[in-house]
Amino acid sequence: MNSKRERNSKLDYKRFLPTVIIIVIVLSIVVIYLEEVRLVVEHLYSICAGTFGWIFILANLCALLFSVWIILGPYKNIRIGGLNAKPEYSTFSWITMMFTTSCSAGLIVFGFIEPIYYAALNIPMHGEAYTVQTYEYAQMYAHYHWGINAWSLYVPATIAIAYGIYNRNKNNIRMSLAYDATGNRNGGNIGSYMIDMVSLFGVVMAPTTSMGLGMPLLTGIIQEICGIPQQYEQIIQISILILWMAVFGTSVCLGINKGIKNLSNINAISAFVFMGIVGILAGAFYIFRAEINTVGMYIQNFVRMVTYTDPYGDGVFVQKWTIWYWAWLIVYMPLMGIFNARISKGRTLRQVALGQMIWCSLGCWIAMMTLGNYSIKLQMSGNLDIASVLEGQGQAAAILEILKTMPYPKIMMAALGIICLIFMATTVDSSSFVAAEMTTKGNGIHTLASRSSRVIWAVVICAVTVVLLKVGGFDVVQVLAILTGLPLAFVMFIVIICTVRTLRKESNENTQ
Repeated sequence: MNSKRERNSKLDYKRFLPTVIIIVIVLSIVVIYLEEVRLVVEHLYSICAGTFGWIFILANLCALLFSVWIILGPYKNIRIGGLNAKPEYSTFSWITMMFTTSCSAGLIVFGFIEPIYYAALNIPMHGEAYTVQTYEYAQMYAHYHWGINAWSLYVPATIAIAYGIYNRNKNNIRMSLAYDATGNRNGGNIGSYMIDMVSLFGVVMAPTTSMGLGMPLLTGIIQEICGIPQQYEQIIQISILILWMAVFGTSVCLGINKGIKNLSNINAISAFVFMGIVGILAGAFYIFRAEINTVGMYIQNFVRMVTYTDPYGDGVFVQKWTIWYWAWLIVYMPLMGIFNARISKGRTLRQVALGQMIWCSLGCWIAMMTLGNYSIKLQMSGNLDIASVLEGQGQAAAILEILKTMPYPKIMMAALGIICLIFMATTVDSSSFVAAEMTTKGNGIHTLASRSSRVIWAVVICAVTVVLLKVGGFDVVQVLAILTGLPLAFVMFIVIICTVRTLRKESNENTQ
């Protein structure tokens, strides 16, 4: 993107204003009628997860099959941007930008506590709490939810949009590019418009869900290190948001090449150094032994996990975790599709699919391998009852207690706090960039949306995050993901169908 220039913002008001108005109305209703909204949302969550949960399972399966088809099929060697196109970023920077944008602080939070949830509180496959087999299933499922299935959810949108803007020279960078490829032009009908509106809402909601997970942990770390009483929690959160805006603002001023890219590189390197330290504390031989077992479990149960809906049980685990994960990640689909497309020029379709499914999955696997096994070791040895802290005090408190078991706990807390802050800044930086691209007219591949437009969207995302924190808790994050992800699941089906049709159609035209 070195050659790309920013231009004066020409907002697409048909997409910008309705989205902002809907967000303002929703936030106002939440603030005024908080308790009533909670009851309604809980009811909607029950309906969506229980009645329509299978749609998310099917969407994930379709995305996985599409990705495998891209990797092995006849179009795998098509290059984004044409035969002579060259990658604009090194492979390392390309992967770190995709990895850090999607993972955010959620990877750190769940890396530590997800296996404990599964071993003690929300047990998969109708197992019994705290048994050896349950710990094995817990680690297997943690890897599954952050593995190739998760990353395959971004592949269809990435390929559809990248092919549209770089190979078909589309001027407007939006989710409707795949749909437009079937015969419509530049999002000119109601179908394209609705796809873009739903997708834009997803781009705004994606970082707020991650910040809703990361902010309580970051707040708790600051309180623990500085000894600040609980009554100052809101002041701390406001201070964090100001600090985050400073990091984000610096990234905006530096531009895409020096901003998002460098921030992502720093983010990835610092995160893996932290994971490596935790892995050493857990014991390298212990971790390798555990992971060999997890790989075997993963392979042995892969087909069952991909298709598991628990039709004859209560379905609680599937609804609360697998369905929620796919819904949450589908919310990220528009963000990741557009962002990954923008940075993937010069890569083949096969490289685009493998880059996300293999390399990004490997990063998540390392997190679950080190952080997860450290927590399991603490829980099984009796040195810390993480499950009781989780159940009684929540995720942030549980992670703080885990950090206290490490040498130099306050240093480890400070390191983790910095990593979470950078993760959050990276995700919101990318999100505001994508939202700005989607709401700017005629933004061809050689120009970028203006900095002011990105700042506007960053402020909107920040406001949504503040309200989300006010409503409170992980349960709200789960509900928000389900409600936003359901319509986006249907968008994914459309993207897959239209992308396959487009590739086949243009291939046939080129051979005639």
